Amino acid sequence: MDFKARCVREKIVQNLADVDFYKLTMLQFIWNFYRETVVTFRFKNRTSVKLPDYIDLDELRARFARVTKMRFPKWCLVDLKKNYGHLFKREFLDWLGTLKLDMPRVGVTPDGNLLVEITGPWAQVMLWETITMCVVNRLYFLAKLRELNLNERDVLAEGRARAVTKFDFLAPHQGLTFVDFGTRRRWSYAHHQDVLREAIRRNPRQIVGTSNVLLGLKIGLPLVGTMAHELTMGLQGVYWLQDEGSPRLVSQRMLWRKWASFYNGELTIVLPDTYGNDFGLEDFKEFAAQWVGVRHDSGDPFEFGEKVINFYAALGINPKDKAIVFSDGLTAEVMIGLWTRFNDRIRVSFGWGTHLTNDMGFDVWVDGNRGLKPLPIVVKLEEVLLGDTMISTVKVPDNPSKATGSPDSVSRVISKTGQNMSAHKAVVCEV
Repeated sequence: MDFKARCVREKIVQNLADVDFYKLTMLQFIWNFYRETVVTFRFKNRTSVKLPDYIDLDELRARFARVTKMRFPKWCLVDLKKNYGHLFKREFLDWLGTLKLDMPRVGVTPDGNLLVEITGPWAQVMLWETITMCVVNRLYFLAKLRELNLNERDVLAEGRARAVTKFDFLAPHQGLTFVDFGTRRRWSYAHHQDVLREAIRRNPRQIVGTSNVLLGLKIGLPLVGTMAHELTMGLQGVYWLQDEGSPRLVSQRMLWRKWASFYNGELTIVLPDTYGNDFGLEDFKEFAAQWVGVRHDSGDPFEFGEKVINFYAALGINPKDKAIVFSDGLTAEVMIGLWTRFNDRIRVSFGWGTHLTNDMGFDVWVDGNRGLKPLPIVVKLEEVLLGDTMISTVKVPDNPSKATGSPDSVSRVISKTGQNMSAHKAVVCEV
């Protein structure tokens, strides 16, 4: 079979279980409380690459159409009921088995960028986030192979060799543990699976889980995940009036209270940076004693680690009883540096993403060409319908390159959080 025919037949996304675990934990929460809330998700490429130059829109639509025919496999539902029944209600899992995704809208924006968006009831559309990223990412890199006249066998061999080098580099640091967070921007499903199997073979005590539901259930890795910025951003719209009636943003704490109650104190790793880590940690004081810990996703990770340790100490909480999950653009070298700095002061773990599942080499820039350098792409919940009005959601973390939202909405949120975007360095996200 020739290369083009094999690519056409390839299933980029295997089924609706080929998503991150945090999508399911959030989906159940949304299904329980906000399933009819109408939202809009949009794709965003944080580079100057014009993706329509690489991706045929009709092929992208055809790939998405395949996804609309997919279901959540029955065997995965059985395994979730058996092994994660303490987290998921049977009624939710029964509903999940009936879920069918509607087709997103695909096109080109006025400035020539790729447009992918989906509007609908929150519970019905939210799985498109990671699925869209997987499909767009794979089609882009298939086009790059053709552009650069590369054989994928050579690229896979290089990617595997790089992964092995990283695993060997980490091996002496036996206390260092990591979780695979690499679904969204992976090279391919097959490479993702190969990397995980190699990690289990070489570093069985260091890889402690995966965020990918299908692969975790298939190869026996624990499923790991809690919540993402999506929830905090979505509840800006749901609780817009409550935020508007307060001088200080209140929707984030409302979310965290409701989450902890719904999950009976489980899944309590907080993501504090939607409005900046300083504001988030201030909000988190109410929960710090009971929750397991925090996740880092923007700003300097070493500064964040010191800040969190001081945060707990100031509250009279022993930092050694709490945890930090670092998850922002991690490399093996950075992981070792962070673990060395903090492992005897607080419990440290890592959510390892793009540099685990999409470091394939061939990324030397020549005449402005990125080679096979990964793309920092995202899909964000950008609007929430409140009454007859679509509310623009906002994210203003400690990395300005990750900020989203209309100027008016950003100004409103900044006025209620005190976040100072100019105080932080813009760094390209690759996790």
